Amino acid sequence: RDPGYPVFLARTFALGGDLGTVVLLQQAAWAVLMLALAATAHAATRNAAGLVPIILVAAYPGLLLLRNVLTADLLFAVFLNLAMAGLLVASRVGKAARCYAVAASILCAALAACFRSQGILVPIAAIVAGACLVRPDTSVRLAVMAVFVAAALALLAAGSRFGASDSDEASVVFVPKTLFCNHLNIVLASDAARREIVSAAGDRADATMARLAADFAAEPGRWPVLGFFGDACLFDTALDRDLGDGTGNADGAAAAYRRIFLAALRDRPLVYLGKFVRQMAYGASVAWPVYGLDPAIPVSTDDVPHVSDILARHGRAAQPIDLQGGPVRIGPLSDLPGFSVYLFRTLSIAFIVAVLFWTAAAVRRRRPEFVMRAGIVIVMWAASIATAAAVHTLDVARYLVPAVPMVGILLSLFAVELAETTASWRRG
Repeated sequence: RDPGYPVFLARTFALGGDLGTVVLLQQAAWAVLMLALAATAHAATRNAAGLVPIILVAAYPGLLLLRNVLTADLLFAVFLNLAMAGLLVASRVGKAARCYAVAASILCAALAACFRSQGILVPIAAIVAGACLVRPDTSVRLAVMAVFVAAALALLAAGSRFGASDSDEASVVFVPKTLFCNHLNIVLASDAARREIVSAAGDRADATMARLAADFAAEPGRWPVLGFFGDACLFDTALDRDLGDGTGNADGAAAAYRRIFLAALRDRPLVYLGKFVRQMAYGASVAWPVYGLDPAIPVSTDDVPHVSDILARHGRAAQPIDLQGGPVRIGPLSDLPGFSVYLFRTLSIAFIVAVLFWTAAAVRRRRPEFVMRAGIVIVMWAASIATAAAVHTLDVARYLVPAVPMVGILLSLFAVELAETTASWRRG
C-alpha cells in the first residue's frame, strides 16, 4: 500500500528475479542488519556483554519469521535500525566523520519511510537528532547536511506515500479509510460524525449505519486493546460506494472518510487522546513482544492480488503455492514456547526499567554519554511506533516487531551502564 515495497518487487522481477530471489534479498538484508547492530553495540559499549541482547534479537522467532515471507516490514526494520545505528556511530566519531554518519542515517530513515508510511516520523526524528549531534559550524558541513536532507526529501516525495499515484485507487483511499475504520468506536459515538455519515450516504444511510454496526461487532476479541476488529470495516468495499458518490469513486470515498474522521476527532478529542495514551503504554509494555512463539504462523494473503499483478506485469507466472503456501516455521525458540514467553516478557520488563533508568539519569544530569546514546535509541523507537498509535490505534504488538533490534541496543547500553554504576557504588 506504499510505493517503496512494490517498487522493490518490480525491480527484482524486472531484473530476472522471482519470489525466491526476494526472500533471499530479505535474508541478506537481515544478516547485514544483525552484523551492523553487533558492531554498533560493541562500539557504543566497548564491552562484550553488550552483544548478548543482539544475539537474542537474532534468535527472536517473530523476527526470523520476517525472513521467510514477503513483507515490507523487514526492509522497514533494516533501514530504521541502520538509521539509528548511524546516529549512534556519529556520537562516537570526530566532527567531520560525524557529519557523514548523520547524513547516511537521514537517508536510511527516508528509505524506511518509503517502505512503510507509518514510519514517516522516523526521518524527522533522524534530522532533528542529527542536527543536535552535528551542530554544523562550517559552511562545508552545513552544505553536506543540506544536500542530504534535500536527497531525503526527494526520496520521500518519490518513494513514500507522498509519491503514490492518484490512479491507484487502493492507495488513494487507504489512509483516510484506515483513520475512519480504526477509530470506528469514536465515529459511532460522535453525533457530529454520524450526521456526516448520513449526509454522505444519502438514501443509503440506514444500510450504511447497519453495515458499520455489523463491522464494529465483528470479532470483538481479535484486537483486545483496540476493542474491535478494524479490518472488518477496512475490507468492507461496499462502504466506499455508500460513502462516496455512489459510483465507487476513490477520491469521493477518501474525502468522505477524512471528513467523518475529523468530525469525530473534533467532537471527541479526549476519547482519541485516551486511545493514543493507552496504545503507547501498551507499546512500552510489549516493547519486546511475545509474538510469533507458535511453531508455525499462517501467512496472510491480503496482498496476494497486488503481488500477482506485479509478477504478471513483468512476465512472471504467479504460482499459488508461492503466494499462499502453508504455515511458516519460524525458528528453534518457537519449539520452547514456555521458555520463550518468560524470556521475552523478562526482556520487555528490562526495557521498561532501562527507560526509567535513562529518565532518572537525564533528570539528574548524570552520565551524559549514556543519556545521549540511549536517548537516540528511545527517540527513534518512539518515532517508529507513535504514528501507529496515533493513526491506527490498534494492538501494536506487530508494529513493534521492527523496533525490537533497537530495543536490543538499548538493553546493551543499559546493561553495561548498570554494571559500571554498580561497580562504582562498591568502590565507594
